[in-house]
Amino acid sequence: MDAPKLMRKFLVALGLVVGMTLPAIAQVETPSTYGDAMRWYRKAAEAGSARAQFFLGLMFETGTNRKPDYASAANWFRRAAQQGHPLAQYKLGSYYHFGQGVEANVGNALEWYEKAAMNGIAEAAFNLGFLLEHGADASRDEAAAAKWYRQAAAAGIVQARMNLGVLYAEGRGVERDPVEAWAWFDLAASSGETAAAEARDRLAAGMSAQEIGRARALAATRATQKTN
Repeated sequence: MDAPKLMRKFLVALGLVVGMTLPAIAQVETPSTYGDAMRWYRKAAEAGSARAQFFLGLMFETGTNRKPDYASAANWFRRAAQQGHPLAQYKLGSYYHFGQGVEANVGNALEWYEKAAMNGIAEAAFNLGFLLEHGADASRDEAAAAKWYRQAAAAGIVQARMNLGVLYAEGRGVERDPVEAWAWFDLAASSGETAAAEARDRLAAGMSAQEIGRARALAATRATQKTN
């Protein structure tokens, strides 16, 4: 549960947006060539289509048949994000976070991650929680981090479950609760997170049989239901 491991997991979660966009791309009737697609998306994007603006941003980002142009990608993501496109809000948040195509700005990253999270993007909720947990003094808010981790955890983000377990185990942002911590660690462990299994077992060494029983029941309930 050291900081480097958490950062590695954060970067993996950030990449999940690529998989999320594929079904949406498949639903769009696209031209047969890259050049035609670029012109088609640009025409629709300039006419104000947030969906086209988002996909045009992806084309500039991936650089298919050309060098990636992150500044142009950021511009089109911003235009789509300002119209409320959730994935564009998520991408723009990540651009501000890592200074890709724009100057890095944690405040802007937090703003766009939050908009995307409020629009149901679980990865954005996780990234927002991570920034709030590990931010500088002015931006650190572990209680808010727990809130966003909980949203991401309910949606099945494994590392959100792991990190939420850490907060409950250490009493940061939430009241210390080994039962809650054990349940979250167990849910993460059930998805193959070995560090969560180790943390769960260490925690269990200081818990009573009754507490472990309650934790098992809680984890079982959350495994089959969305978490409130």
